Amino acid sequence: VLMAIATLTAWTAAYAQTTIRVGSSGQVDQRTRVAVPPFAVSDPALSNLARELADVIGFDLEFSALFNVIAPAEYPPAFTVLDPDVTKVDLNLWRGAKAQQFVYGFIRQEGADFVGQFRVFDLFSGQQIVGQELRVEKSRPRLAAHRFSEEIIRFTDGIPGCGTSEVVFSAGKTGNKEIYISDYDGANVQQVTKHNNISIKPKISPDGTKIAYLSYKDRFPFLYVYDRRTGKSTPVSQESGLNATPAWSPDGSKLAMVLSRDGNMEIYVRNADGRNPVRLTKNRFMDTSPMWSPDGGQIAFVSDRGGSPQIYVMPSSGGEGVRLTNQGGNSYDPAWSPDGKKIAFVVEQRGQGFQIWWMNADGSGAAPLTGSGINEGPTWSPDNRAIMYSADHLLWSVDVKFGTVRKLTRANLSCEGPSWGPRRK
Repeated sequence: VLMAIATLTAWTAAYAQTTIRVGSSGQVDQRTRVAVPPFAVSDPALSNLARELADVIGFDLEFSALFNVIAPAEYPPAFTVLDPDVTKVDLNLWRGAKAQQFVYGFIRQEGADFVGQFRVFDLFSGQQIVGQELRVEKSRPRLAAHRFSEEIIRFTDGIPGCGTSEVVFSAGKTGNKEIYISDYDGANVQQVTKHNNISIKPKISPDGTKIAYLSYKDRFPFLYVYDRRTGKSTPVSQESGLNATPAWSPDGSKLAMVLSRDGNMEIYVRNADGRNPVRLTKNRFMDTSPMWSPDGGQIAFVSDRGGSPQIYVMPSSGGEGVRLTNQGGNSYDPAWSPDGKKIAFVVEQRGQGFQIWWMNADGSGAAPLTGSGINEGPTWSPDNRAIMYSADHLLWSVDVKFGTVRKLTRANLSCEGPSWGPRRK
């Protein structure tokens, strides 16, 4: 189990910022320039691991859109390796590289654990501003780096990063798709289900311990919940007709879903164990893709009651829906941001294919985040800074600050339907 065993120091001086112009718009980039060279080690056999953990922290910092990690080509010419004695690190060298912060790490092995001592120095003042010593099982070394990156980001603007979070998704070939889970950055892919059938549309629970999904493993499209602690899948909805698009309530006690047992697609809510189904929508139109607001008070969903599929919102107890989308074209797949302020969704427009858009939770300010193509299944990072989606059978992310798009799929898998989970504790 990963745990922080010491917080070394914290210092709250203001940082000098380097102004950089990026993109065709000439936008001013206020990101902090940071150096994250390969870490020091107690044993040369750990050198590859130390390099990997530095890369993990560097990726996490860049991903947050708060940092600009300098490339190795920008390192001081005199730099070779970091000294295990942090007092011997020459910070003046790194000031010359025009970095503003410097991340130092020292990796050692203790029995069945790896221990990482991590520090961040402000190069303007020469003071350490963040520090942690983290212990992790040998099988999960990257988690230590992800944990420290979250702390760096939390120190910078008050909200931790998403380094320790995971994502669930479906992957496979036609006629055989299974549920998988990986770190948010695409590392450590693990197959969850082994049904040898079609299992899709996974949704990870708010506490990260369960996965709701649709599967044809028992011939018909039923909904199941996989318990990560026991490794067992349990059916939660086996109504006649379609059982689809599960969505967890914020406290994990209920699931919203779509059932067609009434002759058309309607939204229901039932307990997470499958009991007590309650119908929320009651009309002759298609209602689908429910998604709870983070405060649990509302459910966003898709309906064609206005003539074309659009995003609506209604009280989580049911009632008339209010239409949110009016930008033209069809709208699908609403996804609330964790802070409840935004909704990401998919827009289908002639000549543009399927794009990821976002809007304020009241429907105002709608704008595209991705270019044309077939982009589907948006899901938010737990820090509200990025949206993951599937395109070209791969998983991608777009940060909402700069619009930077990154490919996150690493394994040789055909992926779709991501669901971004919480940070791990």
